[in-house]
Amino acid sequence: MLNKIFKKFIFCKIFFIFVIINNASNSQEIRDLEKSINELTAEANQGNVDAQYSLGRIALENKNPPDHSGAAYWFRIAAESNHIESQEILGALLFSGLGVPPNPKEAYIWWKKAALSGSVKAQASLGVLYALGSGVEKSSIHAYKWLTIAAFFGNKNAQVQRDESVALQMTADEIRTAQQLVEETIKNIKK
Repeated sequence: MLNKIFKKFIFCKIFFIFVIINNASNSQEIRDLEKSINELTAEANQGNVDAQYSLGRIALENKNPPDHSGAAYWFRIAAESNHIESQEILGALLFSGLGVPPNPKEAYIWWKKAALSGSVKAQASLGVLYALGSGVEKSSIHAYKWLTIAAFFGNKNAQVQRDESVALQMTADEIRTAQQLVEETIKNIKK
């Protein structure tokens, strides 16, 4: 059951990463895109986090095939400036090894930063990491905690993963411990 949920999680992450917008169909659209990229690059090099994030998205969405390493480069720069969406996507690229060597431990670091800043996607991702023991020590208690937090903030899939997989493998004492950790952790999440 956990394997089925993990595959569903990976599919959702890869789908998120591989969102592809139709390529420009005429030379005017191509020139406009190139002009936008040049302008964004100038802004990104001056430290504009939104421009860095946009360049990462363009590398994923407007390139065929997607430029994962270029995306990872820009997302990392923006993530280092605490851009939450960049932290989420960088974590996904690191976890799946797209554009960078696979590194679930580093994915954990970025997802945890984003999770504590309020990212529901990162909270659910941490739950899955703990359920699998990928990049972290396997822990049903911490998997339950993060999936519960993600569900609390509106991620219905996290609740399903928690209830149909993780919770079924836990004792009542473990669930109580996890619930206590949920309360403590929610106090530390920026809103």
